[in-house]
Amino acid sequence: MLISGPALLQYLGDAFWPFMRLTGIFLTAPLLGNAVLPVPFRVLLAALVAACLAAWGGPWPPLPAAPGAVLLTGAIEIAFGALIGLVGQIIVAAVASAGELASFALGISFATANGLTTGETAPVLYDIFQWAGLLVYLGLGGPFLMLEAVNRSFHTLPAGVPDAAGLHDLIDYSGAVIRASILLALPALAASFAMNAVIGLANTLAPQLNIFSIGFPLLFLGGIWVLAASLFFVEPVAVDLLQRGLAVMAGLMHG
Repeated sequence: MLISGPALLQYLGDAFWPFMRLTGIFLTAPLLGNAVLPVPFRVLLAALVAACLAAWGGPWPPLPAAPGAVLLTGAIEIAFGALIGLVGQIIVAAVASAGELASFALGISFATANGLTTGETAPVLYDIFQWAGLLVYLGLGGPFLMLEAVNRSFHTLPAGVPDAAGLHDLIDYSGAVIRASILLALPALAASFAMNAVIGLANTLAPQLNIFSIGFPLLFLGGIWVLAASLFFVEPVAVDLLQRGLAVMAGLMHG
């Protein structure tokens, strides 16, 4: 099979567009942008997927002739891909933040472990809820939805510059991190308040009951039991976040 030089350059120019947007995806999206994955592996995977998309079809915008215009266009494409990946990151961050709120409420924030994404120390409950959110995100097909969004975005928004309404919807959607995390951590917050009230009342009526030797174990064990039961509610919250996130992505892509 003979491949001419102009045909090869045309194919590389077509692969430029999905590669740039996929680069943004691999910077911010959960799992795909995980710091645990080596950077060369992510670059090769982005290049492989971009080559598949380039062979699959377009339409692809014409490649600018000026080198400065190519750099500017590449930066715009990377930023647009990062916005799409940010939608998935919000879903996992909302679930993980619930674990961090619960750890502070139960007084066990001192228990830390190496984080899943950054490698830095984080509360253990934050890491557990982050794993739960990531597993639900994978079960819902989140990474495949991100890759499909990149492919569809070239049909609806080839330029890669969303309007102000789409950016406003994304900013408003980012507030879901606080709302969803409080909703998931609410059972632990309520249990912590109730047990602290009971322990404080018992310590007032019977001072010989040491609040540190009796109250803290009760608070810890009761809070862990409530959190274990609340993990079953991660899926419906993540599904709601994903549905809203798909609507936000559709607004960004004008379709």
